[in-house]
Amino acid sequence: MREEYVRKKVDQLLEEYNWTLYQLSKEADISYATLSNTFNRNKVPSVPIILRICEGFHITVAEFFNEGGTLLQQLTASDQRLIADFHRLSGNDKKLVTAFLQGLLQKSNTVHRECQ
Repeated sequence: MREEYVRKKVDQLLEEYNWTLYQLSKEADISYATLSNTFNRNKVPSVPIILRICEGFHITVAEFFNEGGTLLQQLTASDQRLIADFHRLSGNDKKLVTAFLQGLLQKSNTVHRECQ
């Protein structure tokens, strides 16, 4: 793993989300000292830390290491806007949106089964 890739990717995501390293530490449930020490000393984060960083950003590890951006290019413009808007929400708001979507899907599945 290239050390500079991980740091650049985290910096890119922080900029996209308009977050500080401190906010990432809260979203990823990692102590700020751990993140700060890791990146300020140019260390490569451990795999568990990278996994938590991905969880904090609500992305998969594959998305984190997707250098070419091909995953996003496969999405429609409206899908990309939806994802970008979702990423700008706070952690609690993301949970609410996710619960709402799950409720809509359950309702939709119930209606679909009743119509058959």
